[in-house]
Amino acid sequence: MLEIQSSKIVLTLVDTETGELFTKEATFGDFKEVTKKATTRTKKIKDDGDPVAKITLLDNKIQFNKAAIDLTGFEPEMKIDIKFEKKGRIVTPVLCQDSKTGNRLTKTYTISFRGSRHDNLAEHGDIFELIPYPDKEGYFKLKGNAPEKEDDIIDVPEEITDPEEISDIDIDENEFELEL
Repeated sequence: MLEIQSSKIVLTLVDTETGELFTKEATFGDFKEVTKKATTRTKKIKDDGDPVAKITLLDNKIQFNKAAIDLTGFEPEMKIDIKFEKKGRIVTPVLCQDSKTGNRLTKTYTISFRGSRHDNLAEHGDIFELIPYPDKEGYFKLKGNAPEKEDDIIDVPEEITDPEEISDIDIDENEFELEL
């Protein structure tokens, strides 16, 4: 085993303007062997205490809570995406793993989510409960906290038998013009 107790370094310097040589000495002593342990930094998600699996839509990203990570089984570096499923007039956001179009899940359990996709998801709310998709493993419907839009609510009157019952509709016959 080699043991170094002290070291001496001699430097010779040249003054470029005058060409004069200077010699400097430095002595170092009491060397100790220093070993560094390799550390791996793993970030643990903070437990918010909420047993309901939720994600939160922030300015440019989506944050998963601990219950959501436990439910989905997603791990850092996986690519996660939100797709929009349309049935009739109802659009439902669906969370899934997608290695082609998804964004990487970070060690802090967030994914980048910007632009029009962010805006489309924001229409459904900013906090979403994850509901396992009944027919597909690894897919989760997102139930947002946004109230229903007025234009999505249609009042369907009970069956009308007599047209005279509609008395609150006033039609001005002069309002319509017919061009030939």
